Amino acid sequence: MTNNSKEEESFFDLNEEFGSNPVAEVEGVWSYLGETAKIKVARLGNIEAQKAYRKIPKQVRDQIEKGNMGNKQAIQFLSKFLATPILKDWSGLADAGKSLPAYNPEAGAEYLLKYRRFRDRVWEIAIDDDLYNVKEVEEAAGNLSKRSSGIS
Repeated sequence: MTNNSKEEESFFDLNEEFGSNPVAEVEGVWSYLGETAKIKVARLGNIEAQKAYRKIPKQVRDQIEKGNMGNKQAIQFLSKFLATPILKDWSGLADAGKSLPAYNPEAGAEYLLKYRRFRDRVWEIAIDDDLYNVKEVEEAAGNLSKRSSGIS
């Protein structure tokens, strides 16, 4: 090319594509479950979740890791575990027409245990690395602001 202007080089930006937002990983991101219902979910494997996992007695961790825990016990454990370092908040949720109380870990564990598909959805959000990506968190924050203010 005989152009005097230097062409801009194009690079694949690792931070933009793979960089995680450390605050969002721990504090969570809001995800809509319906028109107005939403849950705030932290990334699975965040530092708080790792600390919580390490506090589990070794005997219980061994059962989990070796797959020796009974199904009912595993579901109870998972529901309780997700309710603290992973599920952070909710808004606009009801159970059989009755509005849920403000989020707290005990209520979170109760509904995660009661509703398998709710538990599955929290898990899916928590393992979706793209939701915690630097670029995605910024875009989601903008979309959430627009959605809550009625702008589309």
